[in-house]
Amino acid sequence: MELNTNLSSANENTEIIRENSQKIHSVLAAHQIALWEYDISTGKCSFADDYFRVLGLKKAGIVFEGIDDFYRFTHPEDIETYQTAFARMLASDSKTSQIMVRCIGEHGEVIWLEDHFLSYKGCNDGQPDKLLAYTVNVTSQCEKEQHIKYLEKHNRKIIEALPEFIFIFDENFFITDVLMAPGTILLHPVEVLRGADGRDIYSEEVSELFLCNIRECLQDGKLKEIEYPLEVDGIRHYFQARIAPFEGNKVLALIHDIGDRIRRSQELIEAKRRAEDADKMKSVFLANMSHEIRTPLNAIVGFSEIIAVTENEEDKMEYLEIIQRNSNLLLQLINDILDLSRIESGKSEMHFQQVEISGLVDEVEKVHQLKMKSDVELKVIRPVGEYWTSTDRNRVMQVLFNFLSNAIKNTEKGCITLGLKHEGNWLRLYVSDTGCGISKEKLPQIFTRFEKLNDFVQGTGLGLSICKSIVERLGGRIEVTSELGEGSTFALYLPYQEMPEEVVERSLASKKSVAADRRKKILVVEDIESNFAQLNILLNKEYIISWVRNGEEAVNSFIRERPDLILMDIRMPVMDGIQATEKIRTISLTVPIIAVTAYAFYTEQQQAIQAGCNAVISKPYSMERLKETIESYIG
Repeated sequence: MELNTNLSSANENTEIIRENSQKIHSVLAAHQIALWEYDISTGKCSFADDYFRVLGLKKAGIVFEGIDDFYRFTHPEDIETYQTAFARMLASDSKTSQIMVRCIGEHGEVIWLEDHFLSYKGCNDGQPDKLLAYTVNVTSQCEKEQHIKYLEKHNRKIIEALPEFIFIFDENFFITDVLMAPGTILLHPVEVLRGADGRDIYSEEVSELFLCNIRECLQDGKLKEIEYPLEVDGIRHYFQARIAPFEGNKVLALIHDIGDRIRRSQELIEAKRRAEDADKMKSVFLANMSHEIRTPLNAIVGFSEIIAVTENEEDKMEYLEIIQRNSNLLLQLINDILDLSRIESGKSEMHFQQVEISGLVDEVEKVHQLKMKSDVELKVIRPVGEYWTSTDRNRVMQVLFNFLSNAIKNTEKGCITLGLKHEGNWLRLYVSDTGCGISKEKLPQIFTRFEKLNDFVQGTGLGLSICKSIVERLGGRIEVTSELGEGSTFALYLPYQEMPEEVVERSLASKKSVAADRRKKILVVEDIESNFAQLNILLNKEYIISWVRNGEEAVNSFIRERPDLILMDIRMPVMDGIQATEKIRTISLTVPIIAVTAYAFYTEQQQAIQAGCNAVISKPYSMERLKETIESYIG
């Protein structure tokens, strides 16, 4: 009876163990975990009955009998890794390890397995002779990890492709992270930005703007967009931030540099302002033009009618003088307007050559010495020696003539000083007077169009504006200082560099060759006799005048007579003035040629200069201007 009782008890224990084992296997199977054994001495594997089913291998057509057979289904990239790890595990004392491997099913599906090994000892020598292993199907977990890695890589590529960078702010405006593409240069180092309080980076106004929008974004969950400036090292930058909810109490701000857009907008605004100002200036210009042209025209027309019915000779001479004075003013106005439009449109070329400025000052003095009023003295102050520079001789004289003309108009007594001074890299040419001076209110606008020094003195108000444009194109600058009632000083600065000795020597040789005291010869090339007669009356007292009717005769006459200066009409029969100038220039590069033309178009004047003319005078011309131009070349 006792034996039966023991047998019954043993059977019950065995049944309990079996039931417990089945429960364990069921739990493991539910988690896709299966057991197997490896015999270290023989290398044989023993798999549980449901091993391949539980792991989902059977469904994928993956069934093997041992380790070597297992490698048939192993991913090619994992075979060597698994073999190495398995051999290292067998060689270790603990015989414990964890190895992950991929298997490829018959339809190409990938199953991730993770093997866990535990050793246990046999009965003979106490050394482990078997390995207990359990395999886990971790495909789902690995696929999630792979997907996460893919998303991270994908997001990283998106961030790298963005021209912007990303700040992550918390609700208190602390920068928790900065994301950006490699090579992105920020205004502050990343290590300074991460963890920083935004209020230490941005101004108080910008910080308040950020905080307000961050809190609203966290509250209503909607995208916010702001634009703000950031000043670093004295330079102002402009950015746009798109703020969106991120996670928890944080927001993600996509930052974009909008500096170029802001600058373009400012440029457009400035261009619009300039266009509006130009439109206003055009209206003002036309109004002034109407006034300035009608004023002398009114005198010319009115006194022309009066002189026709006047019998007194003295009155006639007085009226004739008024007509002549207003005619000269009208001609000056037209010439100034044409000159100003050519200069400002960039169509007036500057003809640079080596010019000796001291001699130029002397010439300007001679021209204006006789124009001085009885109570006004003209003084010249200049250093000893010659000062050469590369500039446009005629344009420099035009500016000085204007300075002196204004000084003469506005000085009733005292003196006018024409000066030259060497100041470092500049030559300073100036005209000082003891005249009425200019008020402080008017001084800043003195170079503005139609701005006159004295509203009661005749003039166009364009001269100083033209002078400023000329000097700037010569690479110099123009300045004015004045005290009301004390006088004014107008100065022009020309860039100065020492001239080579050979240039100076050529100048001295040229001066010696023309030092002989004689009346200069002028060749007038003009096809209309009345025009020549007018020039002859004006010039024959001071110069020897000869006359030819066309360009071909001009070339022959120049070869025979070698005149000191040529007055060349442009439009003539047989050979025009352009062709004649070109031929004469093949013979002589030094003889001054002044083109005289009834065509005031820029193209024809440019052709004359390119052909070799030194200056161009448009008809009708002022006799005074013609004489000044001639005297500037031959005295």
